[in-house]
Amino acid sequence: MASLESAKSHDLLNNQYKLSDENPSVASGSSYSTQDSGERKLAALGYTQELNRGFSTFTNFAVSFSIISILTGITGSYGIAFGNGGPVSAVWGWVLVASMTSFVGLAMAEIVSALPSSGGPYFWASVLGGDKWGPLAAWVTGWFNLLGQVAVTAAIEYTLANHLSAMIVLGTGGAGTGGKIITQGQLLGIYAGILVCHGLLNTIGTKLAALLNGFSSVWHMVGTLVIVIVLLAVAPTHQSGSFVFGTFYGVSEVTSGITNNGYIFLVGMLMSQFTITGFDACAHMSEETVGADRSAPMAIVMAIGVSAIAGFAYILAITFSIQDTSDLLTGSANGYYVGQIFYDAFQGRFHHGGGGVVLLGIPMFAMFFCGMMCWSFARDHGLPFSRIWSRVNPRVGVPVNAVWFMVTFAFLLGLPMLKSYVAFSAVVSISTIGLYISYAIPIFLRITVSRKHFVKGAFHLGFMSIPVAVIAVAWVSLITVVFVLPTAYPVTSLTLNYSPVAVGIVLVGSLLVWCLPVVGAHKWYHGAAAAKGGLAKLRVLKDYEDSVRAGSQSFSLDLVSRG
Repeated sequence: MASLESAKSHDLLNNQYKLSDENPSVASGSSYSTQDSGERKLAALGYTQELNRGFSTFTNFAVSFSIISILTGITGSYGIAFGNGGPVSAVWGWVLVASMTSFVGLAMAEIVSALPSSGGPYFWASVLGGDKWGPLAAWVTGWFNLLGQVAVTAAIEYTLANHLSAMIVLGTGGAGTGGKIITQGQLLGIYAGILVCHGLLNTIGTKLAALLNGFSSVWHMVGTLVIVIVLLAVAPTHQSGSFVFGTFYGVSEVTSGITNNGYIFLVGMLMSQFTITGFDACAHMSEETVGADRSAPMAIVMAIGVSAIAGFAYILAITFSIQDTSDLLTGSANGYYVGQIFYDAFQGRFHHGGGGVVLLGIPMFAMFFCGMMCWSFARDHGLPFSRIWSRVNPRVGVPVNAVWFMVTFAFLLGLPMLKSYVAFSAVVSISTIGLYISYAIPIFLRITVSRKHFVKGAFHLGFMSIPVAVIAVAWVSLITVVFVLPTAYPVTSLTLNYSPVAVGIVLVGSLLVWCLPVVGAHKWYHGAAAAKGGLAKLRVLKDYEDSVRAGSQSFSLDLVSRG
């Protein structure tokens, strides 16, 4: 009987490969025992192995850790947390967000183990939504993920622009004492310049980019440790434990005009939630990772866990090292909180803040990937003119059009900085909401549409799978509501949080384009390539793998001979 079942699975698997004639991902004559497990899943789904698999679990984690980039997120947005609740929002907000985000990460890790494709969330939504809901789910998920990718590009470049502006004013004497204060127009120019520089870096080709990415990973790990040690050692005085862990600036202390302490704390969480984003990079790199069905989920768990611990240490070092809270908004750094803390620590110890400016050079370095997700989404015709965006330049081996698509729209998203006092927090909100909605949709589909048919991969949560996913979706729902709320009152053109506008445009626009008669996306977009019946295909593959392991067999996947 076992042999009969094995034969049936064998035939079904063969038929599946026959249905994917254009898929040369499995080399002629290759065997089950030598083929990468992640590649087998791609082949079963009908995908071609287009990228070289050279990343290990640690490499995948290291790159994702540098994309999460606590040095960028915390350094640039510490003022959001401290200005909305003080130390309690910064410290305990981080603990709360890191804890809840771990549920999101675990749910995503389970999915990427089952579906290790560089398409990430939108591909998962296409498969988990089934033949009925998959195309629409993938369409909406892809556009929200793209919004998040564009906005996070804008937010990181905006952070770097602010950071450089603070270094300039501190390096030239400080605000109020002759230092060069950067105007909003000049800030936009710096922002545009950084975007162009990073666009060029993402266009130079995979070999140099890989070298820079490897250097970035080491820089983030070592740099965080150096700052924590140096800052605590240099600061002449330290805040008390009661201040760091117990001081909350409520309605009477904040300048935002918010009149509810709970609301203030929730707004302060934006620093933490924005920082712990981008771990879907582990999925986007899965087609370049060896044994991705095991390596990619472990990389997600490691990236979130290590970032949570390192980020907590960094926040404590910064908060304990504050010399004078009254200087944070009105001191030499012109309102850039972390710059002021670094400067004051060195000024207090050595009577000169130059060392603080030098120390600010560590978080200044930030390498950001852009283009891979856009290229992967375009590969399945999710973007208008996808043939243009997905085209890989043969000379450098990079989807150059996708990179500059991202750069252009990130610049447009940053234009309101010319007239808005809250433009930075708005861009941060947009990136956070866009990415997390794209994370939540496939998780939601996993516990609803595909609950009974989900094929678990090598990494799975057992009986905790559904509870973890439910908590993840609930948390994303909460932060989506919180981060579209106003961050300053009264609401004027200068204080408007325009994140609900951007999110609304993507939601309404994507649904409108989907539903249009005759030319609507429902007529021509069918979800990720070969996603139709994706879970059934994976079930066949899993059954076959189980039968092969049980019988210690190997089999030929010679597509030509089976044709």
